[in-house]
Amino acid sequence: MFEVAEAYEVMMGRWSRQLAPLFVEFVGVRDGETVLDAGCGTGSLSATLARVTGASKIVGIDPSKGFVEYARTHVADSRMTFELGDAQNLPYSDESFDRCMALLVVNFIPDAPKAAREMRRVTRSGGVVATTMWDGSRAHELTGCFWDAAVAIDPTVKRPAERRGSYGSAEALSDLLKGAGLTDIEVTDLTMPCQFSSFDDYWLPLTEGQGPSGACLAQLSEDHRAALRQRLRQNLFANRADGPFILQAKAWAVRGIVPDK
Repeated sequence: MFEVAEAYEVMMGRWSRQLAPLFVEFVGVRDGETVLDAGCGTGSLSATLARVTGASKIVGIDPSKGFVEYARTHVADSRMTFELGDAQNLPYSDESFDRCMALLVVNFIPDAPKAAREMRRVTRSGGVVATTMWDGSRAHELTGCFWDAAVAIDPTVKRPAERRGSYGSAEALSDLLKGAGLTDIEVTDLTMPCQFSSFDDYWLPLTEGQGPSGACLAQLSEDHRAALRQRLRQNLFANRADGPFILQAKAWAVRGIVPDK
């Protein structure tokens, strides 16, 4: 689901770049701090940190070679480095960073609790660990409209939020950080409008197979895909002509403090 960086950028990267400043504001990075971007993807969060904060060092790490290479090519700042690696086994010593952040990634880590413990380990005492994920409810229209159509065509389809290990709620994210031993947990919702120029502006990026929606679509027969496309278009436009439209995106963000050892 996460290898073709250019396809991911068209489908979701544009929205992660829009979400990143809201997440950074919630976390509150201070001048001179060192920050780890765990599961950095194509570099949306790292680029935002470099642009809007005075962080002295920003390290992005991701298991996707394609994403890391994209970030190295497209995100340039002397404070940033991008490395290939696994959030479940971070290659850094204890207390290496002031803050550790994860943008739209914990749902896709096989052992998210282990990754959360690793994020805590590499963050100094008194430092902040924070993560954000899209809301799993229908309030998150950006992907909810796709899954509404998919389930209408095939009731056996499982929405991502219904799958075991989903972190699409405030409670699940809070429990993740609490389970890692973090304290002073704070949660907020981050909501933003997503503007599309036409139906194809929404649909065509899905056909590249990136992310859960794209992976679902890639597995369908041509007839099933055509039926899903028709149902989704009907849900979005009803009897209106094709044209610009807006979907609301909603994410949950949670942060916690690393207690003194």
